[in-house]
Amino acid sequence: MRRKLSLHKEIAVPDRIGVIEAMLRKDPDDVFLHYSLGMEHVSRRQFPQAAVAFRKCVELDANYLPAHVELGKCLRSAGELAAAREAFIAAAALAERKGETHTRTYILQQLEGLPQ
Repeated sequence: MRRKLSLHKEIAVPDRIGVIEAMLRKDPDDVFLHYSLGMEHVSRRQFPQAAVAFRKCVELDANYLPAHVELGKCLRSAGELAAAREAFIAAAALAERKGETHTRTYILQQLEGLPQ
């Protein structure tokens, strides 16, 4: 019986969440690290954990519009529809204050279908 030789070895990819969390222990107020953590949780469909990270972003920088939008999307995906609505309303208001009309339109579309 011949053994099939593999030219490709499986390379272990570091746990990105663990890496980001380690970086956050060194710099807990880094908004972009919290955002990255949230996006990594989203990629794994871990919406409640992602929402925690995006809430921290908003807490650290209330004007960081992408975090507001992602928070609303995560809350909706987690089934927290009333909280998602609140997050989208806050995001739409921020987008309006910042003059981001395209983003505001996108956010208002996200509100469609959410209970009032």
